[in-house]
Amino acid sequence: MREAAQTTASKSAGSYVAQWVIVVLLAFIAGMLWTRPSGELAPAALAQSAPLVGARGVYAFTGQLDRNRYGLFMLDIEQGTIWCYEIDSVNGVRKLRLTAARSWVYDRYLRDFNCAAPDFRAVQQLVAQQRATQRPATADAVGDIEGSPPPPVPGSPSDEP
Repeated sequence: MREAAQTTASKSAGSYVAQWVIVVLLAFIAGMLWTRPSGELAPAALAQSAPLVGARGVYAFTGQLDRNRYGLFMLDIEQGTIWCYEIDSVNGVRKLRLTAARSWVYDRYLRDFNCAAPDFRAVQQLVAQQRATQRPATADAVGDIEGSPPPPVPGSPSDEP
């Protein structure tokens, strides 16, 4: 009986020491994380995707221009412009060439320009036809009751005086 009590006491003393070792190690790790030289308490996770490269409203990204040509697109949010550079080979020397540039400031005011079929008027008519042929007891994707007219499209002939 005495041996069983002694074994239990030595086991509890050993687990007591192990618990304190774990506590000290965790405190050391927490201290190292808290005082690391990066200056941030919680930096961004390594698995997060990197944002677009940019500063003060100018962003850069790559894109395909043609089958075998790629470009570097620059986007200036503050000035409303986009431009594209391409690496071009001139007499065996690779040079950066401005491919295209434009401002989109006034583009949003256009109603229908250089658009492939169907344009917004044709889509508006198709929606109206579908709503007219469907059962009136069901709701459409927007949540209106069937049979109600489609919402007006800005710039459509119906909302002009």
